[in-house]
Amino acid sequence: MQNRVDIEKLQKKLSTFPIFEGTHGFQLEQIIRASHIIPYKAGSAIYEANDISTAFFIILSGVVKIEIHELKSIELGSGNYFGEYSLIENRPHNGTAIAKTNCEILVLPSDVFNNLLQQSLPFSNNLLRILVKRLKATERLESALIEKNIQINEQNVRINDSNELAGIIQKALLPQEKLLKLKFDSCFLLFQPCENISGDFYWFAQRYNEYCVVVADCTGHGAPAGLISIMGITYLNEIVNSMQDPDPGRFLTLLSQKIKQAFTSTDDRFQGQLGMDISMITINFETMTLRYSGANLPVFVVNKQKILELEPEKCSLNGSTDCKTFRSQSLKIEQSDTIYMFTDGYTDQLGGKDEKRFGYARFKEIILNVAELNVHKQQIAFIEQFNKWKGDRPQIDDATLLGIQI
Repeated sequence: MQNRVDIEKLQKKLSTFPIFEGTHGFQLEQIIRASHIIPYKAGSAIYEANDISTAFFIILSGVVKIEIHELKSIELGSGNYFGEYSLIENRPHNGTAIAKTNCEILVLPSDVFNNLLQQSLPFSNNLLRILVKRLKATERLESALIEKNIQINEQNVRINDSNELAGIIQKALLPQEKLLKLKFDSCFLLFQPCENISGDFYWFAQRYNEYCVVVADCTGHGAPAGLISIMGITYLNEIVNSMQDPDPGRFLTLLSQKIKQAFTSTDDRFQGQLGMDISMITINFETMTLRYSGANLPVFVVNKQKILELEPEKCSLNGSTDCKTFRSQSLKIEQSDTIYMFTDGYTDQLGGKDEKRFGYARFKEIILNVAELNVHKQQIAFIEQFNKWKGDRPQIDDATLLGIQI
């Protein structure tokens, strides 16, 4: 043995284990002399799934966790054993054995186990009896899991139905694309949520002779982000009706205050997780002036094959934002300029042969290649490039891209 032990004391202990009930003392002594006691620290792996099976393991002290897969695991304490299935079937382990606590394991080499199986009738009978008991317990567990899965599937159907309905409600709050095209002769919208409910949203309003446009990305995606988007749309409608001059910086400052106030009583753990990144522009076609303000979302303006990047404040609108006020930027625009408002779902998409993010460099390259095309062809080009990059991979975030050609 690797460690010197009191054989008589260990022999007495093994005789109390169910697997060795009826086994003669001299056989227990032979087992002890042919085996090894190995200590394992909590968290260490005894073996991993697909490892070759070379031994039979008996727990002398501590607790071992056997993980078959994500939804199935068992915990075994002192007096229990494991590893027999793989030895009997002569196959690799189908699960991982991990010491949940500090453990001492008696490790019987495979030849010792096989000899014991052939030469000790009490050991063989005990092993068979315990195997049957474990199989029955597994059947009961699987039956319970099947019943639970049925309940979970029913709940999932209800959740999916609710999410689908919430998505319909959210879409009803978003401006219709035909309204955007009515106000802007040449524009396109790429709006691709990950799920039924989108964390991205866009918003449009007219205030006197200025057109206000917003593109926003709420924290996360799915239901929580969708609810925040509905909150954002509601607040934007309130603010625009209270302002004579829809200055974007002032607009976002008021929106930030409303969001911060809404989440004042929220648990500190979630303060930074409830909010949005946002870009807002106003366009005055009489003066050919564009004003912009943003929180983490830039806006690109293409003029004569050059990209002007309007940079945002480096913060989000949430309960813990450090930005108390937002500044506006103003610039003159010209006929044939194209404005691009977008969320990071497009640029963050993983793809390509190296599983990398699409990135700003590729995004800008596409913009320069298509900026002079009509908006319909631009929309097709952006969709094709996004899908080509993504390939068969799942979409990782909601993606929104709005292009306005002056």
